[in-house]
Parts: sequence; structure tokens; C-alpha cells
Amino acid sequence: MCVRRGRIVLSVGGLYTVKTFDGEIITCRARGLFRLKNISPCAGDFATVSFENAEGVIRDIDERRNELVRPPLANLDAAVIVVSSCEPNPNALILDKLTVILESKKIETAFAFTKIDKKEAALFDVYQKAGFSCFSVDNETGAGANKLADFLIARAADARDDAFFALIGNTGAGKTSLLNRLIPDLNRPTAEISKKLGRGRHTTRTVELHDFRGGGYIADTPGFSSVRTGFYGDIKPGETAECFREFSPFSGRCEYAGCAHTGESGCAVGLAAEKGVIAPGRYENYKRIYEEIKEEHGRARSAKR
Repeated sequence: MCVRRGRIVLSVGGLYTVKTFDGEIITCRARGLFRLKNISPCAGDFATVSFENAEGVIRDIDERRNELVRPPLANLDAAVIVVSSCEPNPNALILDKLTVILESKKIETAFAFTKIDKKEAALFDVYQKAGFSCFSVDNETGAGANKLADFLIARAADARDDAFFALIGNTGAGKTSLLNRLIPDLNRPTAEISKKLGRGRHTTRTVELHDFRGGGYIADTPGFSSVRTGFYGDIKPGETAECFREFSPFSGRCEYAGCAHTGESGCAVGLAAEKGVIAPGRYENYKRIYEEIKEEHGRARSAKR
């Protein structure tokens, strides 16, 4: 039996494109066994392919280091959250939900702000202060794209396998335009923002891995307009604070053990937010996300009874 090893670089309508480790491109279907186990191969998976009647078949996928449900991705080395300061206006709660999801899965997170104005500068400062790598990129001129590329190239050099990066963010945030800047001559189609609705149109409908100049792959991903934290994995309420990296210097100083940092007396995290050491907006979003996760767990427990 001829068996090949590679990585899934595209998934469309139940067909998977696998790029083998020696560069061959194979279109495959997945074995029915995956459906029985409720497993869906996805972009980024390392796969074992065999051939049945000259047709490629994915026989197995390696254990994943991490995974996202939406967009469906596996084995990410870093995710770049792409933020537009206007058209569409940035939603800080969605951005903070994304950081919680990515931090909980130990995926390195960076920010790329694609439209430069005063609102962007304020958000840039918030996330940089929180400890994230932040970049400003003008998609019209390309200014700033090389700094982000250099950041990813350095991460690719450190990766244990072929590095895999993804651009993630709202519809219309400029992910595809940014990808075109990061990969010269790619020229993927983009769309104008809807002036009537004030939001972007979906131009990316699938996840496809593209060869990145620094080695490995980078993917554009479909946009979205909302994020439900519990949909992405089993984050426990008590683990939420661990996903806000700027809380770390204060979380052990609270007056009472087991402090949830949601307004309790003697909470060092809340006091740091009052003083502006922690961005007050991030702290307020933390409390909202904590309650959302708590409610998700309550519903899950009730469903099991």
C-alpha cells in the first residue's frame, strides 16, 4: 500500500487538499471512520494518506497540538487578530473574547490594526500594554507590513514543524488585503465595505493555507460578527482570569483566596483596574466573559442531569 504523509492545506465540501512533505498535492476524501468518531479533518492537520482505486483517502490525522472550531484550524503556531478601527467599527468585547480563546489554547496572539486613526491608536495602546505584540499596517500603501512579516518569520524559524499562522477577525477588517501584503503576487480578491450596512462583505469563505515567505504557511479565514466563548472549548470560569495576562501580577494579592475578580472586596485586580494599571475596558469585558462562561457551564451541567 502506498502511504504518504502531509498537511491539509484546504478543505472544501468534504474534499481535502493535502500537500505532502515532498511537495506533492493530493486531493482526498476522509474515511467514514472520522464521522463515526465525530472528527472532522481540517486545515492545518497533519495527515496520513493512502490510495484506494487511485483515489486519495485520509486514513488518519495526528493528535492536534491545538484546534479552533470556528474558523476550523489545527496546529496553529500563532494567530494574528486583524482589527479595523472603522468600517466596521472594532468591538472590544469580541476582541477580548478572541484573546481568551487563543490564550486558553496556548496559541501565541498578536494584533494587526489595518486602518489608522485615533480609535485605532487607543486600542493599539490597550493591547500593547496588556502584553500583546501589536502592529499597524496600512493596506493601501503596505506601510508596516514588513514589521509584521518579520515577526512571523522569526516565529517560523522557532517552530518545531512547518509553521502555521492565521489571520483572524471580523468581516471587513482587512484580512485578505493584509494577506496580499504579506505574500506579494498572491492577489486574492477583496471587497469594499458596505456603506449602507457599515460592515464588510464575506470574500473569504474557506480556510486555505498559503506558502509563507518565511517558511511554513499562513491562512486567511472567513470573517464573523459575533463570538460565543463557550462554543470554542471547555474554558472553566475559574480559568478565565488566566487568559488575561495583565492580571498575573495582581491575581495572587487579593484579600481572599479564590477571588473571581468580579468586584469582590479586597480584589487586587479590580483595584489595579480602578487605578488604570489594568485597562478598565479590558477588566469590564473580563467580568462579562466570566459570566458568559459561567452561564455556559451552568447550562452544560443542567443538560447532563
